[in-house]
Amino acid sequence: MARAFSKSLMDLHPRELKGVIKDIPTLPVIYQELFRKMQDPDVSVPAIAEIITQDQALAAKVLHLVNSAFYGYARQINTISRAVVILGFQAVRSAALATSVFDFFKEEDGQTCQLKKFWEHSIATASICKALAPRLNINQAEEAFVVGLLHDVGKLIEKQYFSTDFDEVCKAAQELHLSWYDCEKALFQTNHAGIGKTVFREWQFPPGVVEAVQHHHDPSTATRAPHLTALVHVADFLSYELDYGAPGAWPPKECDPLALRTLGTTLDECRRFLPAVTEEILQAMEILKLLEPVPA
Repeated sequence: MARAFSKSLMDLHPRELKGVIKDIPTLPVIYQELFRKMQDPDVSVPAIAEIITQDQALAAKVLHLVNSAFYGYARQINTISRAVVILGFQAVRSAALATSVFDFFKEEDGQTCQLKKFWEHSIATASICKALAPRLNINQAEEAFVVGLLHDVGKLIEKQYFSTDFDEVCKAAQELHLSWYDCEKALFQTNHAGIGKTVFREWQFPPGVVEAVQHHHDPSTATRAPHLTALVHVADFLSYELDYGAPGAWPPKECDPLALRTLGTTLDECRRFLPAVTEEILQAMEILKLLEPVPA
């Protein structure tokens, strides 16, 4: 189990986060290398496949996922190279990322806020992001999926390393009917979005992803990736309307009108797409199979 930090979030200034977070292990080297290679526009399929196949567990889980209903291919995909060719770099990256992040937090038992419910909310938000992106002329569908998947990882950092504070938020949010973010604002100087930003910056994630995670509760302050940030904010809000809200707290009271303005849409327009999005969410829940042992 992860060791708890001695300092409480109640006493921790946001400027101190970087010094604390440096003690949190990074994602596996295999994923970091994979991510760096995928930033190269000239990278080859064999190069990506070679990196993935160096980690048998990662390769098995990627194949397990790409053969699931999430991707809907009738023919069995038996090699990583074929998976990369058929699915594309970004989809394989999303699968590898999910594997790495799920494994990072696999020790958690979710006694206060069940881990599976947390990932259901994350996957639902990711699916809504991916589905809405092209409809809102955002040409970042896979990046939108990644941001949706990761937007609340700061909560898991809180649970692993600041467990007393995490339980205090759960208790206070339920008693006071507050969202997690509003409860954090009442109790601490920092919040899960700021923690997520610090962690992902240390893990060398793209700046746009980092900013979208950091500002998903205050999207009007985003400057580098305002549309991606607004998108995840709206998707997070809609996930509660579809009963895929995050566990442990109450739904947010409103969707930021400035986020909707940034996207050039309205909440009612987004809701019109929800029946189609619901089917995507159900398929995307196949990702939860990454939490299970891969059959031998």
